[in-house]
Amino acid sequence: MILKHFIWVLFSAALALGCSGCTEKQGNGPDDEGSADVGQQSRPDLMTLFYDTIEAQDKVNPREKVFIVAHRANTQKGINERLPENSLEIIQAAIESGVVDMVELDVRPTKDGVLVLMHDATVDRTTNGNGKVSDKTYAQILELDMNRENDKVQTGIKVPTLKQAFELCKGKMYINLDIHSKNVPVGTLADLIKECGMIDQVMIYSKKDELLEYQSIDPNFLIHPYVSSISSAKEYEQCFGAMLFQYGLKYDQESDDFARKMRAEGYLTYTNILDHDRDMLNGNYSYLQKFVNSETDFIQTDYAELVHKFLDVEGLR
Repeated sequence: MILKHFIWVLFSAALALGCSGCTEKQGNGPDDEGSADVGQQSRPDLMTLFYDTIEAQDKVNPREKVFIVAHRANTQKGINERLPENSLEIIQAAIESGVVDMVELDVRPTKDGVLVLMHDATVDRTTNGNGKVSDKTYAQILELDMNRENDKVQTGIKVPTLKQAFELCKGKMYINLDIHSKNVPVGTLADLIKECGMIDQVMIYSKKDELLEYQSIDPNFLIHPYVSSISSAKEYEQCFGAMLFQYGLKYDQESDDFARKMRAEGYLTYTNILDHDRDMLNGNYSYLQKFVNSETDFIQTDYAELVHKFLDVEGLR
């Protein structure tokens, strides 16, 4: 990890000069309108955040903050307002919440190679249409309205391109891109991240062989592997961009020391409370307490406001 830090110092200047903004290329979506001004980043780049967090912890216990990740950009307010998951509208709500540190977004390619935000292989659940994303052109996707959980009413909310999401989030929000088993062409995504100047705000979640492809293209790509053991995390030791690892917390245990052991090795950890998110709506925070006890660094949730409130009382916000 010390070697990685030294190399990062050498690379940081190159990162600052590497990307000047989104440009139109095949696969990015035509004439994306209505995006926010990109401006300059108002927060540290993600790699610097990771290194600073690791150094502050000094391989021991004193976490000053647990970071909150909005699953599919969901927040309690966004859900209550029936904003569709993975929409620009709910991403904006996450940005405005003031409690979300990162949004998790799902990406799939259309038939003509445009990268759009969509979790499912089909549009059935989250739009008023039906059929596979991969069978539809971008123009056909734009004919659909996004909805919340099988609600087929006309909303006027359109499926966004990944480029539009980048433009909205630039300088405002970190992104965890979930491309696992979604058939996203490595070259297309790598080019788009660089063209939009988002290499320092985005991490990529996928299977190992695909993550290694991104590292081979550019070691500055932040990759987000899923691991279940210290030894599997160490398989990424030669990967400059591997610092934050996702794992599954065992809900039936009072505590789980995996995150603690990972910290001792100089790694950061990320897990989710999605299976028990709704318990918090009834005032049951017992499972969230297990997450806090596990000493994980990032928690993924659909109810960021509730997680923030609890963590704030714990002195972790």
